[in-house]
Amino acid sequence: DTSNQTTVYDPTCGSGSLLLKVGDEAKAKVALYGQEKDAATSGLARMNMILHNNPTAEIKQGNTLASPRFTSDDGQLKTFDFVVANPPFSDKRWSTGLDPANDPHERFKHYGTPPAKQGDYAYMLHIIRSLKSNGKGACILPHGVLFRGNAEADIRRNLIRRGYIKGIIGLPANLFYGTGIPACIIVIDKENAHTRKGIFMIDASA
Repeated sequence: DTSNQTTVYDPTCGSGSLLLKVGDEAKAKVALYGQEKDAATSGLARMNMILHNNPTAEIKQGNTLASPRFTSDDGQLKTFDFVVANPPFSDKRWSTGLDPANDPHERFKHYGTPPAKQGDYAYMLHIIRSLKSNGKGACILPHGVLFRGNAEADIRRNLIRRGYIKGIIGLPANLFYGTGIPACIIVIDKENAHTRKGIFMIDASA
């Protein structure tokens, strides 16, 4: 259910294809926002927005985890109705330029700090922090986020206890360019999260 006031954000937007797909699927002319680390790719995303009739889309360049560009006047993270992302898998440099324990946006404070060499949950926690109180999100991550232990198990437990995870869709291997790792889509829904009793799981690996 979307209107012209609906906001959609992709924190790792690449050339913008995921944002454009959401824009196409939405019944209204939603507002698109994206951030991309690579300068050339973010330029490509801006061009894509214009070519696909979304000239008002806001694409900003920079490292989303270290310096998120969408903030309010008082420096708080801007929140959105919908967030979609396909972050870099298991980013080993996710904490570059960032002190997770003293993150000014408190993205890790209530859930735990992701391991130094596995950035998957860092992006997921950024997404959760960037959603409005009734916001919804979907994030493509490597399958390992579902069962890896230690810090990631703690984060997973904390997210499940809050009821934020609505569904998990297991995807086949070799689906994404440049990696053979099987992936999954984590569906996040903050609306009525405290009353959520379970997680809807779909095995789409075949």
